[in-house]
Amino acid sequence: MDASHAFQGLSPADRPGRHGLRYAADPGGFRSVTRRGALPAGGLRGSRLATMVSVPASRMEIVEMKRAFNPVSGRCLITLVAALCSLAPALVHAQARDSGAFVIRLGNDTVAIERYTLTGNRLEAVSITRSPRTVVRRYVATLADDGSVARYAADLDGRTLDERAPAVAQSVPLSGQFWVPWELALRKAVRAGRDTVTVTLQTGDQARPTLFRRTSPDTWAFANQFDVPATARVDRWGRILAVDAGGGSTVARVAQMNVDRFATEFSRRDEAGRGLGPLSPRDTTRATIAGATLLVDYSRPSLRGRALELLVPNGQIWRTGANDATHFRTDRTLIIGESTVPAGTYTFYTLPAADGWTLIINRQTGQSGTEYDQGRDLVRVPMRTREGAYTEQFTIDLTTSGNSGAIVLRWGRVEASVPFRLDG
Repeated sequence: MDASHAFQGLSPADRPGRHGLRYAADPGGFRSVTRRGALPAGGLRGSRLATMVSVPASRMEIVEMKRAFNPVSGRCLITLVAALCSLAPALVHAQARDSGAFVIRLGNDTVAIERYTLTGNRLEAVSITRSPRTVVRRYVATLADDGSVARYAADLDGRTLDERAPAVAQSVPLSGQFWVPWELALRKAVRAGRDTVTVTLQTGDQARPTLFRRTSPDTWAFANQFDVPATARVDRWGRILAVDAGGGSTVARVAQMNVDRFATEFSRRDEAGRGLGPLSPRDTTRATIAGATLLVDYSRPSLRGRALELLVPNGQIWRTGANDATHFRTDRTLIIGESTVPAGTYTFYTLPAADGWTLIINRQTGQSGTEYDQGRDLVRVPMRTREGAYTEQFTIDLTTSGNSGAIVLRWGRVEASVPFRLDG
């Protein structure tokens, strides 16, 4: 028996679906539905029957069913009881936990997995990250009725989680690589019913108002906490189905995930020396020419199945590596290309283009690779660019011959080089 049978015998105008009884099943959502109807003619004046049934798991609500009781037929009361009985299977189903799992990849490599359960307003999530070693993290939260986080805690597995209110009221606190807070934000955006919605996130203890913009019926665009553009495909409730997080980083929803089994397997790989390790390990290359010492300190990202053009787009300044800025040091004055570079420490940036790359030598040091101040450029030197042998992991070489040499960048099938020599 479904709910529609319970309302047989009532006129369309008097059916609770119009005046009194409305419900919304939003998995893990917080939608309130309220309807109030006038007393039907002939009802008992001044008498009301008010009923609320709340199911925390899905927030299915039957809110403020107000109906007069007809003492002659008792029709409305019987109808209400029948309606509630008919909804019993749905209510039982709604009490099942809402859950989900994500696989996070960088190119072809799985870098993390995540699983969450949402029972009523209680969220519990666990994440397994693989780089530089396998780490288990937890995120727990109690949600407010508007979908924001009332209390939460995030920490490494095995430690006591002390829940606290967010520093920013009515926000969704982000935590490391967890994607479930982003799903909470997307659910809020979808429930708002508009094409542009600002959701207040929290990074550290600071508010981060984030604009979510609907670009198609099931797709939202936003910028992550690092201001990298991302797009998410969601279901009707705002649950993440897939994310393009930029730079070949993707998130895919899966039905089930045995995180314990994966944590064990990933840890075994670490112990055997077959773990993922640092995604972009730091490295150095050195050279000596005629008593002069040169050094490059840089990070070495890998393609992992991604197109080089995705990571190093033409016309955009590139950090010439990853993470912190690539540093170059020389204790003698050099002529790089046709430009003079005095002894000192500098940072390298690169400007790729279809007709060749340009090496930028900048006077700023100690910064993140994403911090680039054009005003501190020392010189820009054209590079000779050609197709070379495939190189999976970005490499900088210093080749030498007598009093001269070359700075050579290799990644994918691109090889870009510039000659240098000692001054005088």
